[in-house]
Amino acid sequence: MRLIALPLLCALLASCSSSHPPLATVKNFQLDRYDGEWHEVARLPNRFENGLVAAKATYGVGLDGPVSVVNQGLKADGETTNIAGTATIVSDGKLKVRFNPFPANLFAGDYWVLWINRSYTKAIVGTPSRKFLWLLSKDPRMTASDFMEPLQLMKAQGFPIENLIENTKRLPADPDPIMMVSF
Repeated sequence: MRLIALPLLCALLASCSSSHPPLATVKNFQLDRYDGEWHEVARLPNRFENGLVAAKATYGVGLDGPVSVVNQGLKADGETTNIAGTATIVSDGKLKVRFNPFPANLFAGDYWVLWINRSYTKAIVGTPSRKFLWLLSKDPRMTASDFMEPLQLMKAQGFPIENLIENTKRLPADPDPIMMVSF
């Protein structure tokens, strides 16, 4: 009897678990258009950005080698944070990011571009685990409400968008952000 009950229990548990389809990334992703400064509009909670009220990332895309990444953050008390790293393309819309210094540089993290508008000014980036999600904009005035339609797509893909933390502030835009694309 126990031999029959165990497979039935396993089948029942498997049928109750929610599985999501594989995440789709942006097709024909144009890395050179992604170059520049991106302001974090909102994010899912994560330990890397605990306590931040504003954040931005600057991507320097060169023709050879990895993409340079500089993340800046602002804490409520006015303290700023900064971490640099590199990103490499794995496949269309999928990158791996590695930050310095040790021990952060031991592990490369997934950075998947899940949605981007045609003008490459708004993007949603996440991970296949669905634990990380960021709403990014090249315009620091954007809010999470400017992402309502693509956020519904993320919800359908299994992201807990109800847990998003919207940044209350923005770091000032760099008047001359690093642009490394060369032709």
